[in-house]
Amino acid sequence: MDPNPTRVVIYSCVTDIDGCPQRCHVKIAESFCENILNRAFNNILDPDGYDHVHIPADFDSPQPIKTWFILSLDVTQPLKKEDVCNFPIRFFILRESWVEKAKSRTISYHWGGKQEQKIVEDMRKELNDGKE
Repeated sequence: MDPNPTRVVIYSCVTDIDGCPQRCHVKIAESFCENILNRAFNNILDPDGYDHVHIPADFDSPQPIKTWFILSLDVTQPLKKEDVCNFPIRFFILRESWVEKAKSRTISYHWGGKQEQKIVEDMRKELNDGKE
């Protein structure tokens, strides 16, 4: 895992993503990490770090709708909204004018996934209890 947390926003037409429509959120995250970052997408929850993709509404639509795919990469701890705003957000969208709209949209998504952070916190507690 890269020690630098990053948020990535990809604006895409759901029907442009190859493979099973129910996995397109994972597919776009895997493709981005492999082709742009030259690393694997690691969505296995682990206290040492993991990657998360937020699942947008209608992500599996058979219609050619466009949606935002938001990735939280290198999640190692919970972050407040203010903290997420202070590190780089990489945008992959059609027009520069959409960047501000995308920034405001990403703020509403919990860093690393709300439920996922709770699961990882429980994992950390179990690890720490085992050390005592």
